[in-house]
Amino acid sequence: MAAGRRPFDHEIRAGLGDAQALRRELHRTPRTGGDEEPVARLLATRLGRAEAPSIAGGRILRFGPADGPAVALRAELDALPIDEETGVRWASRNGAMHACGHDVHMAALALAVGCLRKTMPDVPVVALLQPREETYPCGAPDLLGSDEWAGANIGAVVGGHLQPRLPAGVVSAAPGAVNAASDEFELTVHGVGGHAAYPHTVEDPVVAAAAIVGAMQHIVSRRTDPMQPAVVSIGSVRGGQAANIIPNDVRILGTVRTFDSAQREDVKSHLEAIGRNVAAGYGCTTTLRIVSGEPVLTNSPDIVHRLRPNIREQGMSLGEDLRSCGADDFAYYSDAVASVMVFVGTGDGTSSSPGLHSPRFLPPESAVEDVARVLLAGFSAANDHLRADMSSRSLSEGSVT
Repeated sequence: MAAGRRPFDHEIRAGLGDAQALRRELHRTPRTGGDEEPVARLLATRLGRAEAPSIAGGRILRFGPADGPAVALRAELDALPIDEETGVRWASRNGAMHACGHDVHMAALALAVGCLRKTMPDVPVVALLQPREETYPCGAPDLLGSDEWAGANIGAVVGGHLQPRLPAGVVSAAPGAVNAASDEFELTVHGVGGHAAYPHTVEDPVVAAAAIVGAMQHIVSRRTDPMQPAVVSIGSVRGGQAANIIPNDVRILGTVRTFDSAQREDVKSHLEAIGRNVAAGYGCTTTLRIVSGEPVLTNSPDIVHRLRPNIREQGMSLGEDLRSCGADDFAYYSDAVASVMVFVGTGDGTSSSPGLHSPRFLPPESAVEDVARVLLAGFSAANDHLRADMSSRSLSEGSVT
C-alpha cells in the first residue's frame, strides 16, 4: 500500500458524493418505526436488489457467491417522532427526524457494500436493512427469525453507530459487553378513590405510588452488587384528572438496565415485591407488567482484536472503551453470532453540541465516510475471524481418527 494510502480509498472517493446525496435524501424523508417499507425499498433499489422480499419492512440482501459464511453489515431504517430544528435545506418537515444518525448509517452501508462489490466480488457480504430499532417490538428478531436469514448463512454481523460523546475521527471498539439489557415496566397501583377533602374515606393510590417510586431507588443502591452496573429509572407517573379528586389508580412507567442475566431477573423480582409490599401498607394493591427488551450487547473479543489495527489503517484513532447502559437491538445479533458494534465519534468538542435524539442533532457530511470506513474495517476483521474459525474447525476435524 502506497504511503498515506488507506484501504478502499479509490472506491470511497468514487462513491462518496452519491452516498452523501443519499444521506440527504433519507434525512429529508424519514419514516418512524413500522412505516419504513419505502426506505427499505429505496435502499434495496440503490443496491441493485429491488426485487428482494420485505421482511416486516426490512431486507436481507446477500451479495457474492452463494456458498460459504458471510459477514453482514447492519443499518437501521427508522427515524424518531421529533420535529427537526437543524435549519438545513434538506431538513425533514413531516414530524419525524433522523436524530440518532440512522440516515448516516444507511448511506454508509450503501457506500461500504459498493466498495466491497468492486474490490472483493468473490467474498460474500450481506446488507441487513433493519426496521424498528427505536420502538418495541424491535426489528432485529424479525430478521433473525426469517427464512432469508437462514438462507443467507450469516456468520458475523458488524454495526457502526454515531456517538457525539467521542470527537470526530475517534472510534471506540471495546470487547465484551458495551450496552445493557433493557426492559420496560408498568406498575399500576390500585386504590379506592374519592373526594380529596375526605382522605380518610379512601385508599389513596397517589400517596402509595409516591412511596413506591422512592422505594424503587433502593433496588440499585441496596439490592444490587455495586460492581455490577444497573439502572432503574421512572419515566412517567400518571393518575387522576382533577385537583380535588383522588383517583382509583395510578400508573408508574419505567425502564430497567442491567449487564447480568441473573441480576436482570433479580431486579424484576424486586420491582414486584416492592410494589406489592409498599402498596399494602397504604391499603392498595398492584399489578406489574414487564416488557422484556434487548439482551446485553456483547462484542466478540476476537473480532475487536482484529478490528483495531484496521481502524488505524483507515486513518482513524482509537478512543477509550465506551460502555453505557443504553440499549440497542443489535444485541440480538450478538446473541446469535459473533458480532461487533463500533461507536464512531461525531462530537465537535463543545459542551453545547447537540446529542443523540436532540432536534438539533446533525452529523457533518464527513460522518458518512467515517462510518463507511468503520464498516469496511469491521468487515475485514469479521471475515478474517470467520476464515480462522473455519480453518480451526477443519484442523480439528482432520485430527479425529
